[in-house]
Amino acid sequence: MPRLSAKAIVNFQNINSYKYANQWIVSAGNTNTLYFQLVDLDSACSEECSLRYIAGVGTSNQPTGIRVTFPSVDCNQVIVLLATQDPNDGSIWSVTIPSVKTPQTGAVQFQIFEGNNIRSFTVQQMMVVNYQNSGGDGRLPDNTFFF
Repeated sequence: MPRLSAKAIVNFQNINSYKYANQWIVSAGNTNTLYFQLVDLDSACSEECSLRYIAGVGTSNQPTGIRVTFPSVDCNQVIVLLATQDPNDGSIWSVTIPSVKTPQTGAVQFQIFEGNNIRSFTVQQMMVVNYQNSGGDGRLPDNTFFF
């Protein structure tokens, strides 16, 4: 089995119009649709270039799905979402974080289900969350200081 990872995608319009990023940058309190591409680390042409991985190819790998977890030190703040596969490119998936959920800055965990096989991996520092408030509402402040 190949070692897998995910590349963050930003500015996604369609399968021919998007950009890769080192991480997603989102604003707390907004609905955020996040796109990513599965890549096969063992078929890399260089450290910067990995071949895309299409989950679920072959009848023994059906059904297929991806669970994306945004961990937190507070177990009540962990966000677990099921990803949706792009119908035009099987290597591109997306999750939508509703506005009432705020992920934590840091790692993102992925579990890929292909038939009876489950593979897990973590992408470190994939998520950055900007907070838009002063903290007066009981949520975390944006930590912006003016001198």
